[in-house]
Amino acid sequence: MLLWTIQHKTTYDILLETGRLIANEKSLLFEGAFRSSYDWLAKQMKKRIGMPPNGVRYPIWAWYQWEGVRKRPDMRTHRYGGKKGIPIVLLSIDVPDNMVLLSDFDMWHVILNDGYLPLYEKDDIEYPSEDEKLKSWENVFCIDEVTDCWYIPKSTQATFWELKKNGF
Repeated sequence: MLLWTIQHKTTYDILLETGRLIANEKSLLFEGAFRSSYDWLAKQMKKRIGMPPNGVRYPIWAWYQWEGVRKRPDMRTHRYGGKKGIPIVLLSIDVPDNMVLLSDFDMWHVILNDGYLPLYEKDDIEYPSEDEKLKSWENVFCIDEVTDCWYIPKSTQATFWELKKNGF
């Protein structure tokens, strides 16, 4: 599956030096604020695509599509986390389908904010239990479903455990 990942140049240098890129927990953007959401996603990845390699706790993120379009992201608008003057790189990568978990970018933000995630307005619950909320989070993986709650065209993100310089 063709994906695009945006990384800091220093991260790319690590890939070139070591031959492997994994998420560095200390440099992730959430700084503890979204840890429970990331832990939930890691648990889902284990269940859906398999266990991570040794030493890997969190995934690498990439784009599958942006606003319904499967093409290389435009770096003028996709700088996520990149500040002016800090070099970033865009890598086009081919990852085996069975090693990737796709999810809806907009829905992911509900999970980051610890909210309930309905697919349809009629399914919204004002005061869900913790179990109902966590079960609703699985809707983030309904990337092909057209609903009355979520944007069309969809932006789809991809997560996978590691990136290797010489392939998978």
